[in-house]
Amino acid sequence: MPEGAALLVCAATAAELAHAAPGLVTEDALRELTPVPVRLKGREALFCVTGVGPVNAALALGFCFGLTSAGGKDGATSWRIGAVLNLGLAGAFDLEATPLRALCLVEEEIWPEYGLNDGSSVTARAFSYPQWRKADGAPEDVYDRLRLADAGAVARRDPAPGAFLPRRSLTVAGVSASFARAREMANRHRAELENMEGFAVAYACARAGVPCVEVRAVSNKVGPRAADEKDFPGALAALGGILPALGLA
Repeated sequence: MPEGAALLVCAATAAELAHAAPGLVTEDALRELTPVPVRLKGREALFCVTGVGPVNAALALGFCFGLTSAGGKDGATSWRIGAVLNLGLAGAFDLEATPLRALCLVEEEIWPEYGLNDGSSVTARAFSYPQWRKADGAPEDVYDRLRLADAGAVARRDPAPGAFLPRRSLTVAGVSASFARAREMANRHRAELENMEGFAVAYACARAGVPCVEVRAVSNKVGPRAADEKDFPGALAALGGILPALGLA
């Protein structure tokens, strides 16, 4: 991350951010679209609640990038975002492979709802228009997949081996609530997690040229689940391990 730049730490809800940084921020101090300055091990950071879902997430990231590029200030402090850490909860398609409360580093985000819908499935590259045609000499156009930065883009030290499970995640506006939907999403896209904001945050970062790191704690099985296939309080508590693992707390 560039020297002197701030780290933007975002999550869908105030509860997720507060559990990720106990003693640094409280739920009462956090509001949507209101970046809060926080000091992380000598590094300037902004904590922002995006709201739930891809539309809210995209709106929040655009707001934060616009605010900082315009010289948004709090007192005498002006900010420039050098990297983004997106954190929160996620469902896992297979709890044996990705157990409850595990912390997962998302390597790729997928938006399965962009493209040509033939009535049974959506195929991104069957559609004539990518979401973003990149500039000359840049990587390929963006349709429905984005690679994310590794932990080193925000970490002050290398995470311990096994601190995070590397995983691929889907971003959806409608949470999968049936066995058929969960099975189709996992098999078609080779995804291991499901969340509601990741692709939108990663896409905003890609357009801004800012590295995006995403870490999720597993809170539930995707689709219908039994009582022992979910642990939302435990997953919220697990978020408290992210900043220490990255050397930020």
